[in-house]
Amino acid sequence: MKNRDNKRVNRNTVERDLKTLFRMGDCLPPRATEKVFDDAMNLQRAKRLFNEAQTSRTKAARRRHDPKWTHPSVFTLDDPDPISAITLRARNMVLDAIQRGWSGPPYNPFTLAEMRGIKLLPTDRVIDARTHSDDKQQFTIEYNPQRASARMRYSIAHELGHTLFPDCPEKVRNRATHQEMTADDWQLESLCNIAAAEILMPFGMLENQLSVRPNAGLVLDLRRRYLASCEAVVNRLIRLTSYPCVAFFARVSAESSKYFVEYQIESPSLDEGLSIHRGYTLPQSSKASTCTAIGARDQEDVGWISSGKQWFVEYLGISPHTGETYPRVLALAFPPLASDFKAPKPFKSLRGDASEPFGAEPKLLLQVVNDKASIWGGGFAKHAGRKWPQAQRRFREWVLEGRQLRLGNIHSVSVRDDLTLVSLVAQHGFKPAAGPRLRYGALSSALEKVAYLAIQKGATVHMPRIGTGEAGGDWKIIEGIVQETLTARGVGVTVYYLHEGEDESARQPPLDFSQRMSDELI
Repeated sequence: MKNRDNKRVNRNTVERDLKTLFRMGDCLPPRATEKVFDDAMNLQRAKRLFNEAQTSRTKAARRRHDPKWTHPSVFTLDDPDPISAITLRARNMVLDAIQRGWSGPPYNPFTLAEMRGIKLLPTDRVIDARTHSDDKQQFTIEYNPQRASARMRYSIAHELGHTLFPDCPEKVRNRATHQEMTADDWQLESLCNIAAAEILMPFGMLENQLSVRPNAGLVLDLRRRYLASCEAVVNRLIRLTSYPCVAFFARVSAESSKYFVEYQIESPSLDEGLSIHRGYTLPQSSKASTCTAIGARDQEDVGWISSGKQWFVEYLGISPHTGETYPRVLALAFPPLASDFKAPKPFKSLRGDASEPFGAEPKLLLQVVNDKASIWGGGFAKHAGRKWPQAQRRFREWVLEGRQLRLGNIHSVSVRDDLTLVSLVAQHGFKPAAGPRLRYGALSSALEKVAYLAIQKGATVHMPRIGTGEAGGDWKIIEGIVQETLTARGVGVTVYYLHEGEDESARQPPLDFSQRMSDELI
């Protein structure tokens, strides 16, 4: 009896101490009820909560070391995460253009500018390019036609990035060289570089490269395929790759003759505290100094990137800044991987009925619906409505009561214990039209919400080839969007097809759209 009382006292003491630790560690909200705490007392859950809190604190500490956003133009985005904000704006611009027939690779930024009503003016009065507007806020991009093709394309894409900022019409915008940048100009220029990468290598086009470890050879291959600069390729690739890594650009200091870091890009899966940062001087022994010619490559194992661990680094000499002699150096650095690390594989494609998805785990089943009707009258959705009439009824009530039938929204309803049917509002209307009714931007927004839901539920995602039937979408584009919104975030995806050869038939018919400026010109 005495032992039992002692155990009860010990348990009460442990619970009290745990409760204090939970609150001190921000693992529970300040006014969490006793029941919330009791539910959290499961040891496995306690361990997970402490780990999550520690990870959150680590990431917060890393953010505190990052420079604060101070450029006035960045503030006009009105978003605490300017990188996500400019990425979304660039993607919406690109997906709208693809909807109207813009195609590639390579993707022509000159044509994109013209599609947006922006005048293009060749002139040797600018180093690379600059943007200004008239009294009616109509933009003109002046560019130097004597630059190399890839550089011109990057400059035009960069200037298109400037036009995404609300205050762009207020002053002339230049693709600034390193020497021309003052104060916090680099912040604006970096965000425009991100936009340029989204333009030259559009969202959803890199699905086959996301499960391959980035390397200099891959960067050069993509550069040739998309006629983009190495900088654009790396800005796009590293932000999407499933491998933990960091890329940084370095150049020679005129004062010290040493290489220093201009800026760096971290992959989403990287969870390391880094020693390198903007302005960091590379050790004299670094093999970056061997890349004194464009295209020169070298590699080494180093211990100066993070916590003395041996990182593998690959270097590539790339074009120098205007007026400089020595090439810049691109570095791709990889931490030692855990023995059980496995890069996410491309999603599965199986022959079968999507309404009977495989697996015992929680599952989300996706379908595309239009933004005009509350009744599912065609394609897979019609089949789903007949199979699960309660889901159709719930969807109709959702539409009539909440008026949520807007492009980019989703509706979910449980149709059995392990399966949730998710309707993506990504088709505009349902009557025959000259072009596809699928809206890629809306599909992307809806899939972002699906990713959050899947991670929250610990679910895999299943679907037919959504958007390729009556919506008329191009499966190649849709597949890429699915990869980048779901697979790249670790969400398992299975796609079902009913007939052999459906891979080739599920494509949008070619659109009658002619580019007004030939590729030879640029």
